[in-house]
Amino acid sequence: MYEVLSVIGATLFVLFVVTSIWGNMFLLRKLLYFNENINQVNISIDEFTRHLTKLHELPMYYGDENIQELLSHSMALKEEIVGFREAYKE
Repeated sequence: MYEVLSVIGATLFVLFVVTSIWGNMFLLRKLLYFNENINQVNISIDEFTRHLTKLHELPMYYGDENIQELLSHSMALKEEIVGFREAYKE
């Protein structure tokens, strides 16, 4: 009787370990994918901010409130993403 329970316990333990390893590998892949893509989002926001800055400096649009608000919004968004990234690294 105890032998059967030992075999069942060992089998359940092995299944648990294998499932745990598979789950950890799955989560690690997701985190690595997220980390690579958050860098790309940061680069895209930098490019967008530079584009808006150049547009805002054109004589035709200089001082335009809508473009100024877009600049402020893009900079705030970038700061939020950088803050999220820093918290994610800790």
